[in-house]
Amino acid sequence: MSKPPVIAPVASATVDAIVADVVALRRSMAALQAREARLLATAFTAVRAEAGGARPGSVEAELPVRSLAAELGAALRVSDRSVQRQLGEAVTLTERFPATFAALAAGRVSRAHVAVIMDAGAHLTDPEARAVFEAAVLPYAEAESASRLKPVARVRAEKVVPSSLQERHDRARARRGVRVNDLDDGMSELTAVLPAVLAHGCYDRLTRMAHEVRAVERDGQAVAGGATGGSGTNLAADAAPLTGAATDPPGDAAPTARSMDELRADILADLLLTGAPEAHDGPTGLAAIHATVEVTVPVLTLLGQDAGPVDLAGYGPIDPATARHLAGHAPGWDRILTHPVTGAVLAVDRYRPSEQIRRALRVRDRHCRFPGCRQPTWRCDIDHTHDAAHGGKTRICNLAHLCRRHHILKHHTAWCVTQLADGVLQWTSPTGRIYRDVPVSSVAFSSVDSLDRDPPPF
Repeated sequence: MSKPPVIAPVASATVDAIVADVVALRRSMAALQAREARLLATAFTAVRAEAGGARPGSVEAELPVRSLAAELGAALRVSDRSVQRQLGEAVTLTERFPATFAALAAGRVSRAHVAVIMDAGAHLTDPEARAVFEAAVLPYAEAESASRLKPVARVRAEKVVPSSLQERHDRARARRGVRVNDLDDGMSELTAVLPAVLAHGCYDRLTRMAHEVRAVERDGQAVAGGATGGSGTNLAADAAPLTGAATDPPGDAAPTARSMDELRADILADLLLTGAPEAHDGPTGLAAIHATVEVTVPVLTLLGQDAGPVDLAGYGPIDPATARHLAGHAPGWDRILTHPVTGAVLAVDRYRPSEQIRRALRVRDRHCRFPGCRQPTWRCDIDHTHDAAHGGKTRICNLAHLCRRHHILKHHTAWCVTQLADGVLQWTSPTGRIYRDVPVSSVAFSSVDSLDRDPPPF
């Protein structure tokens, strides 16, 4: 057996120097991350004080924090939702885990170690118990990797304040959710975090159905009334462009058989897209009826200078509160502006955009138009850039998609927005910084030459 090559002294010294430099660099990075956490926590505490006596968890208490997160997110070109989560984590680290924060600032542990410690000790509400937990777990964290620390941290947290399996399950169940992670080549990953019983039950049902489909396809039989291969098809269907089922190739070649993983994925897509949620059906009866309302609003009432009655077509005068309620729940309503003295019709405008305008906006915007936000248009409100209550028109040049979070931020904080040519939104933050959001369609449909000439939107 040949002996392994001996590393030359010079190369060994070089590697040793590199290792020392990397270790020192990682310590410096940890110290910088601790400094960033301190800054975020300080900012969070300052804006939270602005809420005064607002009830914790209320919109009034959250808006200053959201505005801060939006300011930081726009400046850093990251999602303000991520920034708000980082703000909360920074406060938790600095206030609830001071010893861990000190270890991070000294470079003795990494940010990954900190995340493990905070997660394991999240249920420790007593400060003394958390201090005992930190003292027990930090020496191990400073000597081992974050992956090895995780099980040890959980055990030591349980030794400090034991909790029942039911309590731990309830905490974990509160973190259930569904997420989409976009992949390459036109694919996405749908991840659902569920209670183990439900997750294994779902997987078992998909597997059983996949075996049935495979048996049917193998025998060449058609089974009516099932669902796989594509929305609204039967269990033996082969052609399914939506779910990716195999299709018959040209010529005499045999169709490609789907694997069990492919079958499970196809069946899951069909169940989610075509099945009705048994416990979450939509509104029925009166709640399913939508009205088209024609409301005549005097100009002074519209401007808030008069509390005169509003005329409902086909009925007569109604109070403004009822009119606002009807308009808020209607898919569309017409606004008729009249002269306060003569009663002459001055203008007719539609507050809610037509379907044609909605289609154009969906193509133009693609997602929420706040800088850095990627909430899809179907989860957004169509907002008047210049408020309709102050004369803003229901036109494409005055409309944009905003998710509910940023819609509220626009109307209830110092953030303001102006719509420029070609649907470009110019946002001004409370500190006076300006951020331009260019419609993604302008970038996607522009030629390479025009992209090279145009300045970046920041």
